[in-house]
Amino acid sequence: MRFLLPAAVCLGLALLPQGATAQAADAPSAAFRKCMDKVDLGAMKNSQWLACYQAELQRQDKVLNDEYRKLVARTPAEARDKLRAAARAWIGFRDGWCGFEGKLDAAPSPEVNAASCMMDMTIAHVRRLKDAAN
Repeated sequence: MRFLLPAAVCLGLALLPQGATAQAADAPSAAFRKCMDKVDLGAMKNSQWLACYQAELQRQDKVLNDEYRKLVARTPAEARDKLRAAARAWIGFRDGWCGFEGKLDAAPSPEVNAASCMMDMTIAHVRRLKDAAN
């Protein structure tokens, strides 16, 4: 199962414009890393991991929305419809792909895998939006 996410990330990176990956990569927040470091691996670790991923996804969704608004503001009016259509399509792709990952019975758990996928794909897309705004 975990091989699917790297494959999706590679696909996403392959679709980036040349040089788009050269900038410093965004990453999960310090709060996420701290949350993950506190997970008790001996007791209900999946639910703890899930809580960390869900909290981080909320943080990253805010960043995503902020970066999207910045890009919309910098995009010429005649191109905004294309940007909005692309944003809707990307959301559908992310939700569909991560929903698929969430249906696979693989470690650590389908729910954690789906949440991890959502967080990872959102962070990667934040990077893409930042690159496009420059």
